Amino acid sequence: MIRHPYYANVIGVSQLWPGPGVRIFADAFGGNLKATPTSKGTPMARCELGGARAESATRRLLPFLLVKRTQAVLFLEVPRVRPKRRGRTVPTETGHQRLEEIADALARLQQGRLATSRHLPVPTCMDGYELLSPPRLGWTREETLAYLAGIMDSDGNFRILKKRGQRMRWPYYQIIIRCAQVKPSPAIELLARTFGGSIATKRERRQNHRDLDSWSLHDKAAFVAITELLPHLPVKSRDAWILLELRHLKSRGKEDLTEWEHRTRWQRVIPMRKRSYSADQVAQFETLHRKLQELHHERPSFAPTVPGAPG
Repeated sequence: MIRHPYYANVIGVSQLWPGPGVRIFADAFGGNLKATPTSKGTPMARCELGGARAESATRRLLPFLLVKRTQAVLFLEVPRVRPKRRGRTVPTETGHQRLEEIADALARLQQGRLATSRHLPVPTCMDGYELLSPPRLGWTREETLAYLAGIMDSDGNFRILKKRGQRMRWPYYQIIIRCAQVKPSPAIELLARTFGGSIATKRERRQNHRDLDSWSLHDKAAFVAITELLPHLPVKSRDAWILLELRHLKSRGKEDLTEWEHRTRWQRVIPMRKRSYSADQVAQFETLHRKLQELHHERPSFAPTVPGAPG
């Protein structure tokens, strides 16, 4: 959530292009989808809402927020104390001070430097919001899965790891699901509690950057999690289906037999054999691997807006 000098409320979401999650956000709340470049030239899909639209969207989203619930509550406090327009009364010095306190609290929350509601500048605005069924107060399994699917749609990754070691006849294909957010992240912790797995922390050495918490699952454990999340994935369902199809193909077992000769330290030659995937199976694995890669190669059909460029 973003605050500007004139106390204008703005909320926005962004993803790498084509940004299907951003498109859903824009369709649901009436925003415009834009393509903007990153510092490396990669196109990002972005949608921003301001004013009454931003406040309306925040009220509708609030019951489903876990990580940014406090930011949303503070965000909705702004219209109550900001300067009024069209001849209405301008707030007192106390009102301006409260706006500055809210702006500062939002900035500190975004940076991870304000962890508890005890330090919020408007604690009375929190009354009642803690009863909106956060997971610790009794979300059902389906509600938890729906929330976590939204996290995976936004910040998660469904991938096929392809690697080939020395003396391997074929590449190895592994299904992986992963999600990462800046630390601390209640959503990452909830993923680990729900599906198992561990959380790894990447220490950030750059100034003014926060550490990153990441969670991941592989193969059988990933298959179980994907199966439960799939009915609630509007954005990355195709990615999930590809991973499930790969897991299904691998579950059929290895259809080929590899034979070779092994020489012992006494120079005795022993014939060896073991089961292996056939060339046809590996071709199917590779087809799925490429199909998953192609899902993320769509580029914008119009030139991204470059800041400072002539219109």
